[in-house]
Amino acid sequence: MKVADLTVEEFKKIIHRIIEEEMDDLYIALDPVIRAKIEEGLKDIREGRVVSIDDLLSQRKKKNE
Repeated sequence: MKVADLTVEEFKKIIHRIIEEEMDDLYIALDPVIRAKIEEGLKDIREGRVVSIDDLLSQRKKKNE
């Protein structure tokens, strides 16, 4: 689809949605608490402290039984 094929309203909706997504990303990137949690998670990954999704689901299932 080309921009020329859109109505003005369709184009506005697309632009509005993109701006909202970018603002959400910016908020996450600038929030020190969220940023610290992301950095902590990345450090765990680099250091090999990870759990497979299958193991995690198995642990949760056992916990809820």
